Parts: sequence; structure tokens; C-alpha cells
Amino acid sequence: MNPELLRNLWLEASPFKLVQTAGLLLLVFGLCTVAPIISPDHAAMALYWLFAVLWGTRSAAMSVVGEIRERTWDGQKLSSLGPGEMMWGKLLGATSANWFGALPCLAVIMMPVWIGAGPGRALAYGAILLALGLFSQAVALLSSLILIRRNTGNWRLDAFLCQIAGIGAGLLYYSLWSSASIFERKGESAVVWWGHAFDLNSFHIVSLLLFLGWALVGCWRAMRAELRFANGPFVWLGYLGYLSLYSAGFESAIPRVVLDYIGGLSPAAIRLGLACFALLSSAYGMTFLEPKDPVRLRWLGEQIRSRRFTTAFMALDSWMLSTAAALAVGLVLALVLASGGALNFALAMLAMLGFLIRDVAIFVAMRALAGNKGDFAALAALGVLYLLLPMVLRGLGLSSLAFLLIPVLTSAAVLGVPAAWIQGIAAVWLAARSIGKRLNAP
Repeated sequence: MNPELLRNLWLEASPFKLVQTAGLLLLVFGLCTVAPIISPDHAAMALYWLFAVLWGTRSAAMSVVGEIRERTWDGQKLSSLGPGEMMWGKLLGATSANWFGALPCLAVIMMPVWIGAGPGRALAYGAILLALGLFSQAVALLSSLILIRRNTGNWRLDAFLCQIAGIGAGLLYYSLWSSASIFERKGESAVVWWGHAFDLNSFHIVSLLLFLGWALVGCWRAMRAELRFANGPFVWLGYLGYLSLYSAGFESAIPRVVLDYIGGLSPAAIRLGLACFALLSSAYGMTFLEPKDPVRLRWLGEQIRSRRFTTAFMALDSWMLSTAAALAVGLVLALVLASGGALNFALAMLAMLGFLIRDVAIFVAMRALAGNKGDFAALAALGVLYLLLPMVLRGLGLSSLAFLLIPVLTSAAVLGVPAAWIQGIAAVWLAARSIGKRLNAP
């Protein structure tokens, strides 16, 4: 048996915790039977969310963060356990007490479905909830493994943020899945993806399982990085490709009001736009989350100057790959827009890419100047650039100068492209200078 899983089972699934959990379940279901204020299946659903999602994400987030707080994580990293064993031991072992309470609730939830719709529907319903709980916990664990690389020292805050990430992932999927009944009441039981109609419930189930798979792969890769294994870029590039294809397929789901605003754009341009938006979100998110070590960046620069391109490519971080993918897809989108006659959209896209380079360089520069607090300083700087200064320009009656700060679709779009790229190049120079100062400081 996996020794890390066994160790966490002894630590988390203690007899005292199990007796407490069993007592709570008996008390709640007993009250539902004696005083039927709420049905047992509704109470079981609430308890399932409590055990599997609310408490489960906390346990998953604390599985590694707690070891760091107790100063036992360094010793574990020196053990002979591989990243797969460590990941599954943390994910399933740290949440074992949560699943002890959640699985009986799952059985109670499935009972009325089994009676009313048959065993097939009940088993599918239970599988969805089981995958939903595991997905939330995997996202929480993945977030914690990413955040501990930043070495902020605020472990309580980090664990809370990771728990929120896991809960948010679960709620986001559950809101989409629960909306299926609303669509069915409206007579819409299918979702159109890449021009093909799919059953709404089946599409949601497959989507959840795919994202669960990617979350588990992400946990494994993050654990490999924590145990000082080299990951390589190919798995992350595969995820970016999947994310782009998945997002681009929802061209027909865009609201009519948006289609009227962007009227005249070809379906290919709209799909490329959806893929580009997903890649931009990934670039900004990973740039904020991942550490941007000045020493590592200088080493990468030395590999490129020495023409060791394969070595540099294999060592690229996820935020670098996401930024490069967003730039590549954005350039293709600009070409498609320009060839379709949507010149202002093409210019706005080119300006957005210049601002992306500027923003990523700001994160790198702030990290070099302010260390662990640099990412939040960069967020504040972006807030000033994208929110405060445009409001100031509007208040002064200078809205025509907004192209200096944000992409615009007006006649000034042609001026926005050089303005954005000049800022991007200047920010890259500032980042390189900041890294040099940081490394050459006594």
C-alpha cells in the first residue's frame, strides 16, 4: 500500500474523528426522520457539500501547507516516494475523514433517484457528485502546490485562498450542471459545440471528467516540481491546446447582443477570439501564480544567447508558454480579422498583444524589485493602468486618449498599436534592468 496514503489515513481518519462524523450523520438523519422539516436527501446533499467540498478542500489545501508549517515537509521530500505516490497519498489520505462522512450522504442522495428514475440514472448522478467533490479537492491541492513555490510565509492565508479556489471550481461546475434542468424546461436539451449538438447532461459529465483529469495531471506535475523533478513543456502545451479547442467550440453560445455588436465577423474569427481569450486568461493567471525567479530568468537568457534553444525550451515555465501561445493565436486572429475587413478589430487585437507583453514584464520587474510582494504590487499597477487612469481621462474629457492605456475600436485604434508595443518594449527593458540590479546587488 502507498506508505504516504497509509500514513495520512492513520493521521486523519482517527477513531475520534470517525466517531464524531458518524454521530453527526446519525443526529441529522434522525432529526429528519422524527421532525421532517427537511427531507433526508436534501439534508444529505447539504452534508455532502460540507464534507466533500467545504471541509474537503480545506483538508486538501492543508495536506502540504500543514507539513510546511510543522516543518516536516523537507524530510518528506527526501524520502524515496515518487511524485505519484506523494500526490495520491496527500489527495486521498488527507481527505479520508471527509469521504467517510461524504460517501454515506452520497448513498442517501442516490436513493430517491434510484426509486424514481432507475439505477442507471442514480449511478450517473452519484458519479457526477463524486467527481465534483474530487475535482474541488484536486483544485485546492493544485493551488496549494503552486502557491508554496512562491514561499510567501503566509500559510494561513495561502490555505484559505486554495480552499476558496477549490470551492469556486466546484460551485462553477455545479451552477452549469444544475442549469441543465432550466434549459430542458425551455425546450433546449442540447448544447451545440463545434457545430454538433450534444446532450446537455452528457456534455457536462464529460467536461467534468476531462477537467478532473487535467486537475489530477496538474497536481502530479506540481508535485514533481516540488520534489525537484523536471517537467518539460509538452504536458502544459497539451493542456493549452485542449483549453483552446474546448473554448473555441462555444461560438454558437455567444449571446445575441454580443453577436450584434461584433456583426460581420466570420465564425473562424469568433472561434479564434474565444481561444485567444482562454489563453490570455491562462497567461495572466499563471504569470501571477508562478514564481518568476530572476536567477532562473538570467539562466534562460544565457541558454538562448549560447544557442542552446532545446535546453531553454525544455525549461520554460507555464506562464512563459501561456504568454507565447496567447501571442501566437492573437497574431493569427489579427490576420484573420484584417483579411475579413474588420480592420479596427485587428488593430485592437495587435494593441492587446502589446499590452500583454507590457503587463507580463511588469510582473517580472515587480518580482525582481519587491520579491514575494511584487505580484501584488504588479496587480496594483495594472489596476491603475486599466481602471484608475481611464476614469481620470474620462473625467478630464480626454477619452480620446484611452488608446494609450487600453485597446480601443475607434479610429484611434491605429495609434493604439504603436503605443501598446512601445510600452511593451519599455516594460521588457525595465524588467531586464530590474533583474540585473537584483542579481548584482551586494
